[in-house]
Amino acid sequence: MTGKAPAVAYVNANLLITESEVTRVRESMARFADEWGYDLDRVHVEDRKSGRSAFNAMVTQLTAEDITTVLVPSLHHFAGIGHPVEVKDHLQLLTAGRVIPTGTT
Repeated sequence: MTGKAPAVAYVNANLLITESEVTRVRESMARFADEWGYDLDRVHVEDRKSGRSAFNAMVTQLTAEDITTVLVPSLHHFAGIGHPVEVKDHLQLLTAGRVIPTGTT
């Protein structure tokens, strides 16, 4: 156990142009998590082929593992799911936690 609060992250790769950008965002989110005292368990990455499967997998992980922190580069990454603020609010209610935009895009 690291003593850090567990967190997961969500990235909508459709908003990024290249695979190297996806890698850069993943690395930036890992640095953010470490600097702010989170143990980043997984980065769920959505792409054109996955539909909403990465988002759904993240929700399943949040509820199954009682994780209450979701990191996202910006709320815009939720636009493929629904209205970004509504998605954030729903996740916060679901987890009794918070969604933190990291500003990494």
